[in-house]
Amino acid sequence: MILASADDHLSVGAAQGVGAELDREACRAAGIPVVQRPLGGGTVWVDRRHLNYFLVMPHGTGLRRPAQVLELLGPVLCAWHRYFGLDVRLVGHRDLWLGQRKLGGTGAATIGCSLVLGGSLLLDGDWRAFVGCIAVPSTGFRRELERALEESLGLWTHFLPRLPTRAELRQALLHALAAAGWNPRVEEGPNAAERLAMAGAELEAPDWQQPGRRRVAHGIKIKDRSFLTERHWSDGSFLRVWTEDGSYRRVLCSAWPEDCATALTGCGRDAALAALERCLDRDRAQLWRARLEATAVWTEG
Repeated sequence: MILASADDHLSVGAAQGVGAELDREACRAAGIPVVQRPLGGGTVWVDRRHLNYFLVMPHGTGLRRPAQVLELLGPVLCAWHRYFGLDVRLVGHRDLWLGQRKLGGTGAATIGCSLVLGGSLLLDGDWRAFVGCIAVPSTGFRRELERALEESLGLWTHFLPRLPTRAELRQALLHALAAAGWNPRVEEGPNAAERLAMAGAELEAPDWQQPGRRRVAHGIKIKDRSFLTERHWSDGSFLRVWTEDGSYRRVLCSAWPEDCATALTGCGRDAALAALERCLDRDRAQLWRARLEATAVWTEG
């Protein structure tokens, strides 16, 4: 078991096109390092005010697949949060939500002969530096992204009058693991070889010219089943769509009256045409229904 924090930086997945996801000049101007990890997944913002945790399951535990680790340890992570009065639930097998806000995320992978579960506690922080480094199609998209993150993600400081100390967090996790029958060895930090490997990774600049598409076409994932996307057309019009849990959370279009956006709010995917026909003629409604389909993202992958 390892608990650790790190200076602010961005970590991108092995298969991502760094230049497609991030604004290189903005990262440089803000002094935000970018690391491309050898594992998959999307863009991760690592904030110095978050606490990262890693549970390493060595060979011999009987676990063979990352999904098994998530299934086994998900309840332990929930118990860890509840120790501090945060009544979280697992969403999508890997995210921890309190109400409708994501309070932390996890991931699992095979590294060498071990299975590793890693995650983060969003103790404190803000999203402005992260939002400023994302490659965006417009300044309006950047503003909407910051708003979406503020509304969708939670910090422990939103819910607790006092943040627990690192020692309190470590002891609570050990208690939750012991209750589930685990007796982990605690590593206080990386050893000399691990520190050397970390330094090497930081010195190895990502390939900004590497061909690649965005992990989420035309936008970014906000949380499980929630995406913000934007497309522009040659006629000068644009469409910005925030989907959440199978419905339109918020829509903005340069070619519509405001009534159309209001009509779509809360609508499911299949109800979009009927909503548009209430404020547009049939031909325009069909055109924009097709453009909505081309813009909106509902699931990852």
